[in-house]
Amino acid sequence: MTHKFKVGDRVQCIIENKHLIGTIKKCPEVTEICVSILYAVMTDDGDIVYPIVTTIAPAQASVVVPQNVGDYISSWKGVSGRTSEQELYFLLERHYADIDMRNGNGFEEGSVGDWIQRNFEQFIIAVLNGYEIDKTETEPLYEIVIVKRDDRQLLFEIGYSIEVRNERDNEGYWKQQFTEAEILKIDKANGTNYRLFAVRVEEVE
Repeated sequence: MTHKFKVGDRVQCIIENKHLIGTIKKCPEVTEICVSILYAVMTDDGDIVYPIVTTIAPAQASVVVPQNVGDYISSWKGVSGRTSEQELYFLLERHYADIDMRNGNGFEEGSVGDWIQRNFEQFIIAVLNGYEIDKTETEPLYEIVIVKRDDRQLLFEIGYSIEVRNERDNEGYWKQQFTEAEILKIDKANGTNYRLFAVRVEEVE
């Protein structure tokens, strides 16, 4: 029995011997003029394809990732027409290069690199097949904005140190969002008052 889909459903299909993942934008329809047996599917690479009803199936459940991991993946997806496989290769290459630069030091807890190390298989699936942002992270997050202008300067947690850097220099591996408890901990450890510069992430956006 053919599965019935609706607009917005995540699906997988085979087009020209390629396995594609995407979202349904239009369903088959019957009119007085014609009968359509094609779905319109926008793939995760941004292309529109038209699989027939017998070649389409529900997509696997998306991997759930933290917000910073989702931001990191999305910031590099769709660049210069790369396929999902090429994007995965690129992201893994960056990850391994970052490991080499650390000379044996681990990633800071909660960072993108730390999550990839602990969830390697899920990261691969997320890049290739899509992902969802973890909605259970309800605790408010803040950025420490030291200089407010087009090229903002923020407080970052880089490895085991706290540093003020230009926001544009962060390629996704530095932690720039903190909970209130984390900010208070930083102030206590360093004798600072960074909490006075805290801006809630929703307000930044």
